[in-house]
Amino acid sequence: MALQSNRGAGLSQLIEELKRRNVIRVVVAYVVASWLVLQVADIVLQGIEAPAWVMKVFLLVLALGFPIVVLFSWAYELTPEGIKREQEVDRSQSITGHTGRKLNLITIAMLVAVLAVVVIERTMLPAPGEVSSVVHTTTATDKSIAVLAFEDLSPEGDQAYFADGLSEELLNVLAQVGDLKVAGRTSSFAFKGTNTDLREIGELLNVAHILEGSVRKAGDRIRVTAQLIKADDGFHLFSATYDRDLDDIFAVQDEIAQKISAALLTEIVGTQIEAVAQTSTEAYELYLMARQRIHTREVTAMLEAETMLGRAVEIDPEYAPALAQKALVTYLLSDSGGTYGDRPAGEALPAAYGYVDEALSIDGDLAEALAIKGLLLDNDDQNTEAIVILQRALALNPTMSDTANWLALASFSNGRPMEARRLLEDIVERDPTYGPAAGNLLFEYARSGEHDLAESLVTRTARIVGENSDVVEMRGHLAFLSGQSADAITLLGRSFSDPPVQSTVRLWHTWALLSIADFEQAAETGHPFQQMHAHWAMGDLEVAEEIAAGISFRNRFATNLLQWLAQYRMFAGSHQALVDQVASEIGSLDRLFELHAENRIWGSEFLGPLAYAYLQVGDEAKFRRTLESMGVALDLQAKSNPDNRWYFFNRAEQAALQGDMEAALSALETSIARGISFAYQLESPIFDSLRSEPRFIALEKQVAAYVDAERAKLGMPPYREAIDTNERPSFVN
Repeated sequence: MALQSNRGAGLSQLIEELKRRNVIRVVVAYVVASWLVLQVADIVLQGIEAPAWVMKVFLLVLALGFPIVVLFSWAYELTPEGIKREQEVDRSQSITGHTGRKLNLITIAMLVAVLAVVVIERTMLPAPGEVSSVVHTTTATDKSIAVLAFEDLSPEGDQAYFADGLSEELLNVLAQVGDLKVAGRTSSFAFKGTNTDLREIGELLNVAHILEGSVRKAGDRIRVTAQLIKADDGFHLFSATYDRDLDDIFAVQDEIAQKISAALLTEIVGTQIEAVAQTSTEAYELYLMARQRIHTREVTAMLEAETMLGRAVEIDPEYAPALAQKALVTYLLSDSGGTYGDRPAGEALPAAYGYVDEALSIDGDLAEALAIKGLLLDNDDQNTEAIVILQRALALNPTMSDTANWLALASFSNGRPMEARRLLEDIVERDPTYGPAAGNLLFEYARSGEHDLAESLVTRTARIVGENSDVVEMRGHLAFLSGQSADAITLLGRSFSDPPVQSTVRLWHTWALLSIADFEQAAETGHPFQQMHAHWAMGDLEVAEEIAAGISFRNRFATNLLQWLAQYRMFAGSHQALVDQVASEIGSLDRLFELHAENRIWGSEFLGPLAYAYLQVGDEAKFRRTLESMGVALDLQAKSNPDNRWYFFNRAEQAALQGDMEAALSALETSIARGISFAYQLESPIFDSLRSEPRFIALEKQVAAYVDAERAKLGMPPYREAIDTNERPSFVN
């Protein structure tokens, strides 16, 4: 009992001593001060979008400071002569009482400051995401609609094209309504044939209203039903049935559109919708069937579309929409970059121009014709003109995802990557399943090293459409851009048919093959300029030179032919041939730089090999000018925060040509860390001065090890058995 009493007395004495020395007051003041610091830091760090680890550093520092403050307040005391050890202070002269009162006042002041910060944060500053949420509610939600693909209820079930066409025309006329957000065709039609709940569709497409309906055709009569529904609660704003002769189909479209606008009148005032272009029923049906086939981007279907459009134009030579689509399918069936056919672009492009110009002479404000004209101009290296006409088309019909995507590509070509990125993000927000824009946005994220955003983009698309061909292709592109060539070959192979018909898949599939030294397959399935490199790497120099002799880069910069030809000429040592071809096809360097001034978003492309060619033929002046242009291009690109293998590889070329070996090696190490572009990239003679450097030798072995590791994933043998010996790894014969 006495022992327990002594313990109680000892504890009381300790507490009294803590109070006398102001340790408890110091602890309270420190906690309040830490709280205040964290509150202010949280507001400031959110405002400057600082990474999360910065706040963790604040917490760690304050936590580590706590025991130090406690020990200091116990061991030391503030006196009129300064800070002294507590045991050195005469108790009769101690001012701890006065110090304690000051600490109380300081603590109270800090508590008031904390309360003020909390009040300001909760009443005057928006919470994270609050601003975008408000904007989203008033613009993207209340005034938004998705037009689902109408269902074909015809007895024969053969009117899907007609139902799709009616839905798409309604979508187009609704696009004329100011302030109305209309979900893109691709995403709206993604739910065709599914039983997805309307509320889920509204959530996925971020729309408040949904238009759905059906078409039943019997003979020359058609019945169209349409319902406008609120996505959140299923409330029908209107429902109507139209029985008409087929000749009245255009009137039916207009009538439905007007009813929708009337139903939305409380949210959108002053709606006026113009009538759609009219033609004979037969020509219109052919146009709808052709457009449906063009949407598939399948060669066989597009060949059928071409025939249908020819018949439609024969029936009605003044039907501008059919002429515009004929221009598009003519271009898409060519062998130009990003197209799907094998017709020479030099023949297809003039023919496409003829059709679209004829359409615009009939209707100069036809949005689809203007958009197609912009596409042709951009692929004919007239980027500035393309941007102007594409912007006009998009203003006339903001729902056309194709148009917005083509405008983004033209902006890339015109050296405006951030503007292009904004356009692509807008498309994906409005039309999340539109594959071309999602794919292009994925490349933009990869260009700046934002692979997490690219992965999220693929995941969001897959959530809506599942693992379709577009998603598989996106996964393949992401794998290659992330340095996983074997996975890219497998995934892109699933999107790749034999003979190949999709030039973009074919292009990236072959690049992945070249990255692991599968030259035989690349020579079989690649584009001609890729086959040229594959044959050179295998030692088939005559075949490679024959292909090179047939390549012209006149007016074809968008396909990067000059880049690949310049690289081949450099590897093959035919520097004079490259210099002569540039002179004959382009003319002066001034003209070359003018044509290609800003069309570089993945590095400096052909400028390094071209500068090297001028150096080898003894033209010092042109070497200097080209090297200077290379620096300007890379510096311009640096402003958009590039973080990809091609940018750093070209920086390495630039440094090596300038004689800066340290900078060249550092840039090469960064480039290789981002992935392997093609197995033989270090064979470039630009790097000959680096070959004896230990860091360069290590990079060669790193590339060789990567190539063999990726080949092993595909069950392929190592490309070189001498990788682990002193023999320098090489990927060319």
